[in-house]
This record gives sequence, structure tokens and C-alpha cells, in this order.
Amino acid sequence: MTALFEGVGIALTSLRAHKMRAALTILGVAIGASVAVEAFATLNLIGFGALSGIVGGLANVREMAPLVAGIAFASQAGCRMTAEIGAMRISEEIDATEALGLRPIPFVVGTRLVGAMICVVPGFLMTLVISFFVSNTVIRVFLNQPGGTYDHYFVQFLPLTDIVYSLIKATIFCAVVTLIHCFYGYFTTGGPVGVGLASGRAVRASLVAIMVLDFTLTVVLWGLQPVFVFKG
Repeated sequence: MTALFEGVGIALTSLRAHKMRAALTILGVAIGASVAVEAFATLNLIGFGALSGIVGGLANVREMAPLVAGIAFASQAGCRMTAEIGAMRISEEIDATEALGLRPIPFVVGTRLVGAMICVVPGFLMTLVISFFVSNTVIRVFLNQPGGTYDHYFVQFLPLTDIVYSLIKATIFCAVVTLIHCFYGYFTTGGPVGVGLASGRAVRASLVAIMVLDFTLTVVLWGLQPVFVFKG
């Protein structure tokens, strides 16, 4: 048990949570502003620019924020995991853990999975809140639309279940990304060059997995034909 806690602590340190928070903050600002601008530009063509809150409540929560969380995790924390575990493999540190009587997969991979799950929930919720705030600011301040109308439709199209489902998507993305990157790192061969190759392959595989899972989970959670109730 002591080894488990020590391993999780090492994993959390290797994730560099403060750097991941910085990346998520920047991406949250970017997607919030992008969704607001595009939603307003489209709806304003038919005179409904103030209804941009509908898109802000749907697009940010159901698609954009989970994708950003998964991609940011893969590029920031996942790539580091592959490189770190790969370096442990070629320097025979993993073999040394076996010699110490520790099972390497639970110690090396399991602890990083636990650390990732600890980091993903607050990081994702922070990204979501930032994107909400930025979308609201862009619509109300920069595009000069009535805040009451935006807030009305934003809240109407943002049920609690959507936030829960979105958090589930982000958690699954990060768990799969962690397993993919740990797999490629654990089976690294070929010295330092092999570590670089493994990192590249892991990033490619994790991005493809995120996109496939995004479509699959969207259909599973919301269906092929989601139903929306418009109350005016």
C-alpha cells in the first residue's frame, strides 16, 4: 500500500498538473470565444444573434470541452508519460522494480492512471467554466447583445445531465489516453530513438481514439436524434 501511494505521488508529479492547467485555460478561452463568434455570426443571419446561448450551452458542453480536455491531456501529460516510461524501460528501471518484488504494470501504469483520474475532473470543470465565461463575455460585451436573452437560452439548453455526461466523456478520454501512452512507453525498444518513435505513435493513436470515442459516446449518451425542448 505504501508503494501504491508513493507511486501515485510520483505519477502526479510527472503529470505536471500546473502546466496542464495552463494549457487547459488557454484552450478554454479559445474555444469559448470561437463558439460565441461562430454561433452569433450564423444566427445573426436570420436575426437571432441573441440566441447564441443555445449553441454555447450545447456545443461547449457536449463536444468542445471534452475534446479539448482529451487532446490537451494527450499532448501535455500523455506524451510525457510515454517518454518517461520509455526512458525507464531502456535504462532497465522497470526490470529493477521487478527485482525489488514490485509488479511493474500496477506500479508504473496503474499509479499513473489513478493520478490522471485525480487530475481530470477539476481540470475539465475549470475548462468548462472558463469557456462559459468567455462565451458570455464575447456575446454581451464585444457583440453587444442583451445578456438576459443569452442567459435564458443558455440555461435552458444546459441541463445538469449534459454536464454529467460531458464529464463522463472527458474522464473516458483521459483514461484511454493514459493507457495508450503507458502501453507505448512500457514496450519501448531501440534506445533513445525508440522513445521518440513511441511518443509519436502514442500521440497519433490517442488522437484517433479520442475522435472515435467522441462519436461513439455522443450516440450512446444522447442518441442519433437528440430531442430539444424549446420554450421560447
